[in-house]
Amino acid sequence: MRILHYSEAIHEGITGRQSGVKDAVSATIDAFASEGMLLVPEALRQGVTQSQYSLIQQQPLTCIS
Repeated sequence: MRILHYSEAIHEGITGRQSGVKDAVSATIDAFASEGMLLVPEALRQGVTQSQYSLIQQQPLTCIS
């Protein structure tokens, strides 16, 4: 698993969620945080199926400083 500092992968603004989903699908990033009610429709819009993502990580995410 790749560890990115929050400042290395920021998806903000109108296209932030769209970019986040694309980067997660392409494995550019491992995970990102978003509002589930907005994230699920964006994932579906991009053709991502429910079996390809989870809203809650199976293993806890950690913060390493």
